[in-house]
Amino acid sequence: MRAQIIQDLSAEINPKIVKDLIESYEELVSQHRSDNLESALTKAGRFVENILRAIEYIRTGEILTEIKQVQKAVRQIENDSNLSDSLRLLIPRIVVGMMYDLRNKRDAVHVKEIDPRHIDAFLCVSAASWVMAELLRLYHSSDEATVMRCMLALSRTSIPYIESIDGETFVVQRVPAAIEVLLLLANASPEGLTREAIGFAAKCSQPSVSRALKVQISARYTHRAESGKYFITSGGERYLATWLADQGR
Repeated sequence: MRAQIIQDLSAEINPKIVKDLIESYEELVSQHRSDNLESALTKAGRFVENILRAIEYIRTGEILTEIKQVQKAVRQIENDSNLSDSLRLLIPRIVVGMMYDLRNKRDAVHVKEIDPRHIDAFLCVSAASWVMAELLRLYHSSDEATVMRCMLALSRTSIPYIESIDGETFVVQRVPAAIEVLLLLANASPEGLTREAIGFAAKCSQPSVSRALKVQISARYTHRAESGKYFITSGGERYLATWLADQGR
């Protein structure tokens, strides 16, 4: 999916800016999933800068290395009537209101006050995912079905305990084998995973993976398609959500 998104966006946006944008998005999601909330909020600021760099490139053809004044850049973008409403209004207002201002204007946590970083980081990830999906919708070169799969995958970013390093995706916390498999399948949705891919990604033993899949299929938490790929079902998503809630996630 990553390569497809880079290919599609690079048709209209400078490839270096696209690379920076994708990396800042991945870092934001990764830090959120790893529960590194302060780092996630910091990465959110970098994502905002990169999305504004991307819009400025579309608007002017200029390759900016940084955005020195975010509010000034947003005003200039909003005043450019040649841009679509998504680029001129929706995306800038979303990233500033839901990410930039949230990060910069949140007061320090006081004694006995509930730490807001969990909800702040979740909102930042959700906003960034919507922005990425919207950019892909505007500037895709792939067929509609491929774009829809990528957009759906971008909307499913709140799966915790998942991290990607050097192209490999795995569960970073020690959890029961059945939960590990469901986490991997939830993260891979809607593409699904082959048995080989599940076995490669899972850190638990192969026999435990096979047992987990057998039990989950019986419980209708997992479905094995004719293609041989495994998919998490809506029942599996509810079961996983309940388990995560019990863990405080």
